This record gives sequence, C-alpha cells and structure tokens, in this order.
Amino acid sequence: LCIMSALTTIIARARLLEPNGALSPLLQEIIRNCERRNIRYDRPLVHFIMNLLSLDPKFELFMETVSADRKNHDDFVEACCALLADDRSPTLLTLRMQAFFLDNFFDKDEIIEKHARNLQAKTFALTKEIIDNDVITKDEQDEVFNKVIQDIVINMGLGNPECSDVLAETMRALNSVMSRSDKAKFVTLERKDRLMALKDIREIVAGIRIFNKHSGNTANGMADLPKILDQSHESTKSILQITLCEIMDKVNLLTSALNAAIAYDLRNRSIITLLPENITADDVETLKDLLIMYRQHEVYTRKLIDELANIKLNIDSCKQEYEAKLLRIHEAVQYRTAIPTDRVFPKFSELTRVWLQFQNFIFLLSEMNQISNTLTNLTERCVTFDDLAYRLLGESQIQTDVDRLNKVSAKRLTLSDPKHCEIVPYEDSMQIQLLKFCLWHLAEGKGLLMPGSIELGVCRVQKEHYLFNIPEPVTFFDEDPNKYFFKIVETARKKVQLVCLLNVYDKVQSAYSAPRSEGFQMKLTTTCDQEVQTDLHPIPSNIDREYRWNVWDYRREAIRLANIRTKRTTSVQTLESSRAIPKATQIYVAKPQTTQTRVSRSTEMEQRRNGLGLKVIEPSAPSPLKVYALTLAQTSRSAFSRNGERSN
Repeated sequence: LCIMSALTTIIARARLLEPNGALSPLLQEIIRNCERRNIRYDRPLVHFIMNLLSLDPKFELFMETVSADRKNHDDFVEACCALLADDRSPTLLTLRMQAFFLDNFFDKDEIIEKHARNLQAKTFALTKEIIDNDVITKDEQDEVFNKVIQDIVINMGLGNPECSDVLAETMRALNSVMSRSDKAKFVTLERKDRLMALKDIREIVAGIRIFNKHSGNTANGMADLPKILDQSHESTKSILQITLCEIMDKVNLLTSALNAAIAYDLRNRSIITLLPENITADDVETLKDLLIMYRQHEVYTRKLIDELANIKLNIDSCKQEYEAKLLRIHEAVQYRTAIPTDRVFPKFSELTRVWLQFQNFIFLLSEMNQISNTLTNLTERCVTFDDLAYRLLGESQIQTDVDRLNKVSAKRLTLSDPKHCEIVPYEDSMQIQLLKFCLWHLAEGKGLLMPGSIELGVCRVQKEHYLFNIPEPVTFFDEDPNKYFFKIVETARKKVQLVCLLNVYDKVQSAYSAPRSEGFQMKLTTTCDQEVQTDLHPIPSNIDREYRWNVWDYRREAIRLANIRTKRTTSVQTLESSRAIPKATQIYVAKPQTTQTRVSRSTEMEQRRNGLGLKVIEPSAPSPLKVYALTLAQTSRSAFSRNGERSN
C-alpha cells in the first residue's frame, strides 16, 4: 500500500504540478491579470490550478472540432484569477495545501540527498583548500591538518567547529590514526587520491570519537543522537496527534451540521437541503468547501502519522545496529594493547555510517514538522464559519464518524436482481474508491462528504469498490452506475479541489467530451510577449527624419509654416559680448542734504494817523496788481483810438 501511495503521489505530481506547454499563452495572460489586480500568486500554484480547470470542457481548450473562441479563453483566465483573488477562501487554501504537499511529500531519499548537497556546498571551499594546496613546509602541513580537523567536525556532526575542546579532541583522534609520516604522505597525494583519503579519514576519526563517547572517556560537544531521536519522535508524534484531534473537532462539527440540513427523498432518488432562517444556499456550499479543506488536512496529517511510524521502526532498527557495532569494537579492543589497523578501522567506519543514519532521521523529522506546520498555518488562515455551522446544526448533537456509522451497523447492502454491481464483504486488502466516502451523498449532494460504512458491505462495479452510507441508494446505483459517475465528475469540475482529495483525475480526464490526441495542440487566439533580433539590413538604409505617414501630420505642418510667414524674427548682438569681463562701479558715499521748499512772506497794511480829530489817509504806493490793471486799460484805449482814426 505504501508503494501504491508513493506511486500515486509521483503520478499526480507529474500531471498536476508540471506546466502544460499548450497552456503557456494563457499562463502569461493570467500572470499579467494578477499583477494588474495586485493578486499574490506563485507559479507552481498557477500551474496546478490551470491543469485542474482545463479538465472542464466548458472552456473548450482541447476540443478538435470546435473553433478557437476567444471568449472561452477569457472565461478560463477569469476563472483562474477569481480563484487566486480570495486568498482566505477554503477552496484556494485547499488547493494551496494540495500543491504544497504534492511538491514536498515525502521522498526520504530526496530529503537526505538534499541535506548532503547543502552540507557539501557549505564545506566546498574548505575541502578545496585541503585537496588543492601544495604543501612544502611543516607549518603549511600543520595548517592543512587544522583544516582537516574542521572538515571532519562539520561533515560528521561531531560538535561545534569553533569550540577548542572539540577541535583538540578530534586532533587527538586524528593523531592516533595518522603518524607524522602518514600526514606527509597525505599532502603529497594527487587531488583525486587526496579526496578519497580525506573521506576515509573522516569516517575513521568520527568512529573513534563516537566510540570514546560511548566508553565514557571524553564527550566534548557531541550530542547523544539516539536520545535526541527518541525525544524528537515523541514530540513530533504528540504534535501530529494534537493537530489531528483539532481537525476532527472541526470535521465532526461541519459533518453534523450538513447532515442536519439534508433529508432523503428516496422516491425521487435525491437529497433535499433544508435551509433554516437566515441561511442561504451559498452558505451551505461554503460549509461544504470548508469540510473538504479539513478532510484534506486530515488525510495529509494521517499520512504524516503513518510515515512517522515507519521512521520509528527504522530508528529502532538503526539503534540495534548501533549497539551491535559498538559491542563488536569493544570486543576487538578489550584487553589489547595493539590492534592491526586493517581489523579495527573498518569497524570504526561502519559505526560512523550508522551515526550518519541517525543524523538523517533527525533531518526527516525536522522536514515532517515543517510540512505539518505549513499545513496548519494554511488552515488557520481560513475565515472562521463556526457560528454559521452551529446555526445550521440547530438543536442536533455533534456526532463523530463512529457514532454516525453505528446507527446503520445492523443494516446490509442488498440487491435482489443485480445488473451491474455485486455486494461483497469488506477486506483489508481492498482499495476503496473515493477515499471511503459515500458515493450517493457525493453525487446527489453535489460534493457532500459523508463517510461510507464498511459494515454495510462493499459495492463492486467494474473491478472497483465503493461504499454507501445508507443501504437504499445502492439499488439506484445498480441500475445506471455511469449516471452517478458522471455526476461525481461534474461535481469535481465545479469543486476542483475534489480531484486530488478523491483521486479522480483519471475519471475526470476520461470524461472529457473530446480527449486530446497525442499530437494535438490547443487552438489559441491569444497574444504573447515576444522579442525578435534581426540582422543588419542587406541594403543601405534610407531614413527620412521628416517623413510623415499620416496626412494630418502634413496638414499640421503646413499650418505651422503658414503662421511663420506672418511673424518677424529679430535678434540682438551686444558688442564683444564674448569677451565681457566682470566690472565694478565705485559710487560716492551718500552725504546729508536739506531742501527748503517754503518761503515766508508778509503784506504791509495801511497805517492810520490821527490829526486834529480828522482822519487823514495818506496815499500808499500802488500794488503791482493795480499797476498791471492800469497799464492794461491804457493799452486798450490807445489801440481803440488808432483804429478809429484809420477808419476815418
């Protein structure tokens, strides 16, 4: 079963995560729309969603008989962008979960190889200095072996390479393996031979340090990996079990709420949804999507728990081998003062290999914890709908899957006149389709996930096995199985997250009305970004800078030239302005000055004199105005008299 599960995962990854070359023009358009709308995306998720949505024939992406329709392609792009837009919806979070798990779970050999590559990349420069440098003097030789000590500590995981005690103890172990002449011979080896010798030295020195730690001689900086593995296993197991309990609480609530909102119309062979007040059909669909998300999280968590159990078996086997290797070394060195190196060194190398397996198990547990944390973070990002679920539940009680199935444990599936199906008892070796969910609820409930009961029996059709939740619908299914298969396919096209959850990719693809032929290419009328680099022109170019391809450009130019004829252009040139130099002007300091603007004047009045009681007025000098008036009068009379004489 584990091999089948791994094979299924590999096939699903190849089909759903790999980019489809025929859809690449639409991919570019989806990315442009996402950037224009500020929608966050990552390419693997976009590939995943496109491959799932392309299974729906309503977009007509792969139909040979239908001409290319731009509207269908626009609808496909809009459907992908709509899924990516709401990053807290149950549907998108389920798709993210599926894409992440398919991409990361769980090839143990690949994880170990990835860690080895990372460690090799970190120590590449140090290893290169060891095997490339030419050594002449004794100081250079000592410097090379100081680097060898650091290389052994880092690659074998023997402690902190910056701790002097760790380096000193490793140096003592190295000196017990290599004499001064051996070191001199090592630095004279060719590059390839020196690298092989370095790998052997790593294993032997690390084995000596591990043996010394077990013997109680020294243990500076070395971790007790078997003890750490036991603690890590228990911690990971506890976290996964707590996570599974939290998931099942949500699953039981949502399943009970949806079960309370449906009724069976067996006469019409359908399921009726009973909507309480203030709850719409969209709310029920949202709860279905939420249940799908938690069921998917449950499936992945159970897979992690199963994988953890397998790792625990391997850890126990490795611990037994570790103890056996140590015992053999103790037996080989006990009560002996000298031991041939060809007998004891291979034992140290074998012990080191077991030690490295312990390190690999630690990396596997760390990777498993990271996967679990990522899945949990995705479900926690979803908008909570607990209040809606409790309102839909009403006065009904929350039931577990076991409680729900115990109600029908006494019943059995029966067919009085089998046409297409047969009823068989359940066996552990059976591979139940649709993840053991009830086929009838899934088809008639439009994506309603209700667990099937193995106590009722198993319905076998076309060499596949299906479960039911209640016994009556098996008669309907026996009459026309393809009808219900088609309904499940239609549901999976609308709720694309069901394709991975129920593993129905093959059924959905085979139900496509016009499957792709081997050499068929999708008909597209889309645009794409393209860059073209041409060679130099074979004939000399003749580029007219004044060329206008539009007649209106010529008209505007003619108007501009006509307006210029009415203008006058003037210019001013100052003399020798090009040789102008800075000049300074000296002015006098301001002096205080005053201005008289007013003249004081007076008028002399007549003086009065008294004489003998009589008032005598003395004539005064005529005023200038009076003199002017008299002069003017005389001039006028003389002119008049002359004119009179002339007239006579």
